[in-house]
Amino acid sequence: MSDAQLPALKPYHPATFQERGVAVPFTTPLLGGTRARPADKQRVELVIPNPSGGRGVYIMPWAAIAAWCQPTLHDSVFNERIASLTNVTPATIRRVALQVAAEGLAGEAAMESARLAVKLEKGDRLVTNYQLLMNLVEQVGGRFAQAAMSRDTGKPDLTMQARLTVDWISPRLGRPATWTATALEALSDVLTNVGVGPAGGAGRLPRLLEQLRACRASMSEWSCLQQNEDQAEYVGMACTVADLTVSMASVTLAAARDMVADMVQLLRSWAADPLAVAQLAVRPEWLLDGWEQICLIWGHAEDDAARRSALTEIAGLLPILPKEASEWSEIKADLDASLRFRRVVTLNEDWRTGVRVFDLIARNERLKAVAYRPG
Repeated sequence: MSDAQLPALKPYHPATFQERGVAVPFTTPLLGGTRARPADKQRVELVIPNPSGGRGVYIMPWAAIAAWCQPTLHDSVFNERIASLTNVTPATIRRVALQVAAEGLAGEAAMESARLAVKLEKGDRLVTNYQLLMNLVEQVGGRFAQAAMSRDTGKPDLTMQARLTVDWISPRLGRPATWTATALEALSDVLTNVGVGPAGGAGRLPRLLEQLRACRASMSEWSCLQQNEDQAEYVGMACTVADLTVSMASVTLAAARDMVADMVQLLRSWAADPLAVAQLAVRPEWLLDGWEQICLIWGHAEDDAARRSALTEIAGLLPILPKEASEWSEIKADLDASLRFRRVVTLNEDWRTGVRVFDLIARNERLKAVAYRPG
């Protein structure tokens, strides 16, 4: 796309996460940092960072992507599929990403990782559903322990105890037992990534939060050994935004987990307003959206030269925290800081000529394989 054909650069300081959009893991280097968000008439539009690294973004309809650059086959298919989404969230974008990768469009390694990830996530939902039911039994089903006692083992039969618990609680919720069972399944979809129960830390979001903490610590440690002031500035701002994100994500993650401490109230809330419950549960996912790619880029850099290059790339990928973030966590912070950090950078200045583009595409495909690899 020539400069004359480019849409006008627009300032970019979204007030909400929906307005910020969801990070799309494209493999084409020129599309790095692109986000998708809902537009008018149930369409999806792309928010593409200024390729110079400077301020502003380009807003364009998904159909214009081929006029912007030459996307990989993976990105062309990915772009077509997100265009039909009616709900653009980190979860829906990840679901499409896994589907596309599982078809082999990002290489064999990513295909194998994506297929395994899909299987394991289904298993995680089943485990979460079971854990929610057991939480309900523990909190209100103790009265049925004697009635559910097994003659063979001398211990309560959990299946019978769970059925008696559901049968008892459902009328008190003003719902039939089938609704309660269905609600627990729906809640497991909402809470799987949050992680509940004794193994709550094994949820995808807690793991991503720890990954971000480790990445931030690695950046800071490396920066202490460097003399370049620009690099120190880059690391300092990256760490500042990371610290804010970690703090806010930790608060919202704890709030989401706290909901299962009172299963009766959680079911009542779900009966009254399931959307409000779901929105509370996905807040940490919105806050952490876009950071996995940053962590992977940094982790892939093995020496000083590669880390300097990665750091400059990361500077253009740092997620902007919308004003809504402070409302969610009640943590007051200077959310304009990440905007002031935007500046012209020279990394990948040869994207348009193709000098490094194939190396970067290959790297991005390798990062996908790592991203979808369990644990």
